[in-house]
Amino acid sequence: MTTSGNNNQDEPSAFWTGASVGLAVATVLVCAVTGFFVLSGLPRILEAIVFALAGAVVLFALVAAVKLIARWLRYVPPQFRYIAVAAIGTLYVLRSNRFRFRWDPILFYPASIALLAAIAILVGAYWTRRSGGARKLVGGLVAVSVITLVAGFVWIHHEGRDPHPVDATRALAPPRLDASNPAAQGPFEIEILTYGSGTDRRRSEFGTDVDVEAPTVDASKILPDWKDFGARARQWYWGFSIAQAPLNARVWLPAGEGPFPLVLVVHGNHGMEDHSDAGYAYLGELLASRGFITASVDENFINSTWSGDFRGKEMPMRAWLLLEHLRLWHEWNGTAGHRFHEKVDTDRIALMGHSRGGEAVSVAHAFNGLDHFPNDATVRFDYGFSIRALVAIAQTDRHYPRRVELANVNFLTLQGSYDSDEASSFGMRQFRRIRLDRDPYRFKAGIYVHGANHGQFNTSWGMDSGPPGSWLLNRAPLISELDQQEVAKVYIAAFLEATLHDDASYLRLFRDPRVGAAWLPQDVVYLAQFQDSTFEAVADFEEDLDVTTASLDGAVIDSDGLTVWREEELRFRDNLTQGTNGVVLGSDGEEGSYTIRFGELRPRLDPSSELSFFLSSSTEKPGDSETTSLELTVELEDESGATETIAVNDVAPMTPPLKVQFLKLERLNRKRFPKNWEATFQSYGIPLARFESLDLAHLAAIRFRTEGSGVVILDDIGFRR
Repeated sequence: MTTSGNNNQDEPSAFWTGASVGLAVATVLVCAVTGFFVLSGLPRILEAIVFALAGAVVLFALVAAVKLIARWLRYVPPQFRYIAVAAIGTLYVLRSNRFRFRWDPILFYPASIALLAAIAILVGAYWTRRSGGARKLVGGLVAVSVITLVAGFVWIHHEGRDPHPVDATRALAPPRLDASNPAAQGPFEIEILTYGSGTDRRRSEFGTDVDVEAPTVDASKILPDWKDFGARARQWYWGFSIAQAPLNARVWLPAGEGPFPLVLVVHGNHGMEDHSDAGYAYLGELLASRGFITASVDENFINSTWSGDFRGKEMPMRAWLLLEHLRLWHEWNGTAGHRFHEKVDTDRIALMGHSRGGEAVSVAHAFNGLDHFPNDATVRFDYGFSIRALVAIAQTDRHYPRRVELANVNFLTLQGSYDSDEASSFGMRQFRRIRLDRDPYRFKAGIYVHGANHGQFNTSWGMDSGPPGSWLLNRAPLISELDQQEVAKVYIAAFLEATLHDDASYLRLFRDPRVGAAWLPQDVVYLAQFQDSTFEAVADFEEDLDVTTASLDGAVIDSDGLTVWREEELRFRDNLTQGTNGVVLGSDGEEGSYTIRFGELRPRLDPSSELSFFLSSSTEKPGDSETTSLELTVELEDESGATETIAVNDVAPMTPPLKVQFLKLERLNRKRFPKNWEATFQSYGIPLARFESLDLAHLAAIRFRTEGSGVVILDDIGFRR
């Protein structure tokens, strides 16, 4: 009986011993199978053996480490072990997407454990002292804990540093525009009011205090993803379903007879409980004073929240709601006795959006010309409004699954280099997808503001993320919120004056920001890209894979003395495509040239024509050169063989590569953003009248000459009037 009892007592021990051996063997076997499929070029059996041996070494090293930790844990009371394990589990839950603690795990877990350990030691020291224990036992640990907490607090509040400063003063020049500051208040008095459902239980301005009641709309087929738990949570919060979506907006109305152009502004994705529509009051007040009815549309109820984010599937609704607001304005405008009767010039409408709202305005313009909703053709469209202009502020370009191609609409995009939310100039992808026919006259422009971020374009957003994410942001290189909003006021007001008030005096501001030096904040680098409907491409590098052909029929390309010559699809710093190809040219100390020679078909030129091209500097270093100092000149040649050159720096100084570091910790920044630079173009326009000695009616070639060492990128070479 005794022997039998001993065998029964040994059974659990035998089981766990066998299970341990089995687990170790299985782990090594999995490593061997992994190695078998590596396909490194070595014999597969050898790969399997190598991985099995490596797995065995790692396994037994970790076993030794776990044994050491277990031996140490014997000295730790059970209650502390239980709470420590539970605390680590709690951290894991907090790190999940549901709670949005989006620090990288490399930082999150060490920082959190250090915080917990410091607080545990401090409370433990207090308990020790309270119970009469020895102070020396924990004195050193207390000092370390205090230093850890203070250092963490200081680091969180530290703004960071600018590791890539740029001298901005070189880019400024005296203003030469015969126009007033577009950011100055205009002559109109302003009335501020709201319209909405009148039943909004969260926001009195659209509920009991609303000035003009507006109907609701059924968006069930526009946003079918409004369903399940997320839908119930939203309906509980807002008090309405997707079938009663409100048309809410705050309005800045010019005082006067009218009719006035209408501008709709729409925010992007933000926490829906932190309402975004009021953040554009600085624009609404300015624009209304200059004679534009401005309405900031409320779409907060489809923004992200604790119960979920539609993750871009709501993009059609963002666009559709804008068109439903336009329908409402047209109805009010034609209703005798209504407050807005005959206030709107319905031939002059602009849509403006920020972030996802910036993408939504292009989608809305595309929907505006359709008979059916593309996502569900059982929904008929009948809009057809006269939308003349689109403004995209720090826009996204990846949430609506189909890339939107537009035609003959004026377009402005604003982007900050320190936008850590939309880290690249995605508005320029939409810029590339807008076709401008010769008649009527239209233009498109992109303004890149070094030091601007994503959130400061909206006064209620500020930083590109809220705490704790904002604690990691490198804030030192940012321009101030007031300066960033001043840039927006100057460019947006000038754009709307040009497109809705037909004031052409501001057009040069979009080609060369230096002419607005008296209006724009100083010590800021601005890059501008501009094209209009008079532009005729000679080489846009989109036609084929042959680097010796150009967009203009019959034109041929050649180079001489260059060490770098290639055409490529350009990419942003996050490796997403820019939506355009360019030519990359470089030399390593020798003189080089890149020539586009015309065939029988010549560009259509007149005395007002100018040579136009986009130019970007590059961080690429040709050959073995460690430094870059490249001089670029433009040379034109006529049929007689006569040539004349102009240095690019005599037209406008080349901007050096604009490098950025979004996060205070460089290692984390590199992990999230592999490159600190991306090709960013500046428009150049050289009047042909400056080439005084040439027969401009018989131009034969365009030539770019390089001298020194360095690399540049060119795109969209052609002529405009």
